[in-house]
Parts: sequence; structure tokens; C-alpha cells
Amino acid sequence: MNRIKGAKRYFARSWLVAIALLASCKDSAGPVPQSAVTFAPLPPEVVATYCVQGNRTVADAVRGTLASTDCPFGDGSFFESWRIRVAEDGEYRLAASGSFDNLLILARIDSVTGTTASLSLVASDDDSGPELNALIERVLLDSDTDYLLVVNGYDAGDVGPYSVAFTRR
Repeated sequence: MNRIKGAKRYFARSWLVAIALLASCKDSAGPVPQSAVTFAPLPPEVVATYCVQGNRTVADAVRGTLASTDCPFGDGSFFESWRIRVAEDGEYRLAASGSFDNLLILARIDSVTGTTASLSLVASDDDSGPELNALIERVLLDSDTDYLLVVNGYDAGDVGPYSVAFTRR
């Protein structure tokens, strides 16, 4: 009888240890690599209309030079944009850096036709970063979703080189 009780205790303890180990284990596959992110081509009219400079994923360099030859924003300022995607759902950070007063706009691309795109505003910022730089902090992004990151000068004379750090929180 004592052997049965001892075996039951041993089995119960072993079972609890196994459950604790399983609960503490993380997915051995790890995070999805950004190289797994793919971009379908955009129609040339959409690229031209939205001044799309290229495609970027997390940790890719977003660098450009805003100039008076870029797309007009409608208020006298100019803009460039970048299509971005993420491999995993989560919180992300977009921090602009430039020598001019910049503005970031992040929009989800809901649909694309032959000549235009339907966009939904996700986030925007003007001066939350240091020295008149834009900062979009803790924005939730979904995997397998295209976003358009717009870099805009606040005023017509706000042009020059810029970069945007795109990181996961």
C-alpha cells in the first residue's frame, strides 16, 4: 500500500514538474524573420501618386532627401513615402531624424486599384521627438498588412535629408 501511495506521489510530482516546464517553454522557432516578409508589386500609377520610394521592414534603413521636386502635399510642403510591412503583429516605433521640421503619417493600405489606393490613418506625429522631429511611439501593426509611411516637411521650406528608425517595441 505504501508503495502505491509513493508511486502516486511520485507520479503527481512528475506531472506537476512536466506542466511547469511546458508552461515556461517558449516557442522554439523564435520570432519570424523579417526576410519572410514579401511585397506584391504596386501599380506604377500608385507608386507615382504616393511618391513611394521603396519597401521596408523592421530594422531596414529608411533614408531619403525631401526636396521641392518631390510630391506636393497640397499645403505647399512636399512628401515622400515608404511601404512598410512587419513579420509579426505587435507594437512598433517610428522615430524620424532630420535637419528640418518633419511630420510622419502612417496609413494602412486597405485596397489598391489600377490607379489609386484606399488608405486609413493609423497614426501621425509632428514634434514628439527631439528637435522638431516626429515620433510615433507604440503603434500596433498587423503582419501581412501593407502600410504607407509618409515623411512630410511641416512647411514649404522644410526639406533636406532624413532618416526614420523603424523598430519593434
